[in-house]
Amino acid sequence: MPRGVNRAQPPHHRTQEQRRAETQAKVLDATIRSVLEHGYAQTTTRQVAALAGVSAGAMAHYYPRRADLVAAAIERLVEQRLDAWRAMAPTLRGGSGNFTPGLLDLLWADFSGPLFTVVVKLWVAAADDHGLYVRLAAAERRMAHEITRLAVETVSDLTTRAGWEGRLRIMLAAVRGLALMEHFEPRMRHQPDPWPETREALISLFDS
Repeated sequence: MPRGVNRAQPPHHRTQEQRRAETQAKVLDATIRSVLEHGYAQTTTRQVAALAGVSAGAMAHYYPRRADLVAAAIERLVEQRLDAWRAMAPTLRGGSGNFTPGLLDLLWADFSGPLFTVVVKLWVAAADDHGLYVRLAAAERRMAHEITRLAVETVSDLTTRAGWEGRLRIMLAAVRGLALMEHFEPRMRHQPDPWPETREALISLFDS
């Protein structure tokens, strides 16, 4: 064989399980995109199938009801947010160093990003949909639990601080509240960004 010419690699054959997982991921990502761009009411199985590029039959096979589709999308949304947290959490390591600014930056990156916008739209819809409310409430509890667990795992002296659990809950609530305010009450151009001031106040609260 001439130098520099590689042998042809055997074709990679995906298993049925891999194809199934890829199709489901494509459908769920399309669901999240639909909620973000078009809102919950417009996120129908037909709309999602079109966005995902799958047939109506395939859609019905994996998610026969809209409720099944949305429930699975919520789980994927949580995993995507947690994956981002897991990727960034090591930046908090540093023993007894001041980790609070970094933790706040991670929180704000999550709550001010597009995935949280999807969550907000789902919460609005959940006001009139008890089933959706139950699933979202469970997802939010899981997020809070995992964020706390990651913070404890990556910051060695976190649990030695008096009242750390209560302060962390306040931090989460404050960042979530500001993100909601920014979503529903967008600032006028002349108004300053409230995050820097809020960040400093929360640093003082947590480290006092």
